[in-house]
Formats: sequence, structure tokens, C-alpha cells
Amino acid sequence: MALLSIFRRALAVFLSVYLGTVVFITGFATLQPLWETEQPKADLIVVLGGGMSADGRLHRSTTVRVDRGIALHQAGAAPKILFTGGALVEGAPAAGHQMARRAMDQGIDAAAILIEDQSHSTLQNALFSRTDWQNASHIILVTEGFHLPRSWASFKVFGAREITLIHARRFRGDSIKGGAIMVLRESLAYWFNATRYLVWQAAGLWTASDAERNTLLY
Repeated sequence: MALLSIFRRALAVFLSVYLGTVVFITGFATLQPLWETEQPKADLIVVLGGGMSADGRLHRSTTVRVDRGIALHQAGAAPKILFTGGALVEGAPAAGHQMARRAMDQGIDAAAILIEDQSHSTLQNALFSRTDWQNASHIILVTEGFHLPRSWASFKVFGAREITLIHARRFRGDSIKGGAIMVLRESLAYWFNATRYLVWQAAGLWTASDAERNTLLY
């Protein structure tokens, strides 16, 4: 009986935290555009990769991010724009390169583009692109609204200083059901990321190699 009581209490705590996260992410994605800076200025725009097919075709979840980053760059928000995202399967084009190609097709100078092409998660987006943004005193993060809180946290834990958040669109999906499913998934991913980061940090205590540690963030 004691174990059952502990389990029930643990489940109640988990559900309370999870539902609180759902409410927070939904509210943030809905309201954040109301106070978003209309003409941001920074050292670098960072556009995070989203969905992509195995053959390298970017899904709308990614193209809306790329197009928002392009618009910001063309408006003078920052002199350079970084696209971050790896390949879905080995041998396929990386999202970072496909995003950059879309930007160049829309007139962005190749000299203004930086690419990270190894990451497969938001934490890896931040870690693997750190050499490009670590000297920037101010960066702009571009992703979908429901993904902004986790993105902000991921870049902050790896040392980003000032971050301006810009949404490409509030939610994902062409229906309320689709958007709701993504919020429910994102609410789990938020805490899953936190756990993975803590495990990644702990792995350094037993001198795991960087390559081994970084797979923990996949």
C-alpha cells in the first residue's frame, strides 16, 4: 500500500508539472507575438531546423523559419544568418545546407551565411553551432512559437548571452488538433531535454569523450 501511495503521489506531481508546462507553452506561443520586437538588432540570426524528408526536402515547419530569418536579415536585423540542422539519414542532404540553399535562392549573399550540419536536436543545435555564436553578444533565435521556450533554454545553458526570440508562426499544423498534438509533444520534450542535459553534464565526471557525451543529446 505504501508503494502504491508513493506511485500515486509521484504520478500526481508529474501530471501537475506536465499540465502546467502545456499551459505555459500554449500561453507563451499565443501571447509572445504581442510583445515581440518589430525591428530587432543583433550580431547574428540563428534559424533552427525543423521537419525534413529523408531526401532533403524541407517541410513547411522549416521553410517558415527560414523565410522569417531571411526577412529579418534583409531588414537589417543582423549582418549574418546561421542555419543549423543535420541530415535525417546518413548520406542525405543536411537541413543546414538545404536551408542555406533556400536563402541563397531568395537573394541572400553566401558570404552572410553560416551553416551547422550535424545536429539532430535542439540541444545539439545550440551546442554544435556554439563556435559560430559564442562571441556574439546578442543573437536572434528564429523558430516556431511553441518551440521558442525550449530553444531559449537550450542556447542559454550553453552560454548564449542576450537572446531575442522571433516566432516564424505560433503553432504547427493546419488544424487545431495538429497544433494541440505538437504542444503536448513539446511539453514532454521540454523536460526530456532538461534530463538529457543533466545526464550530459554528469557524463563529463567519468571523462566520457565529447563524441560519446554529445550522442546523449541526440
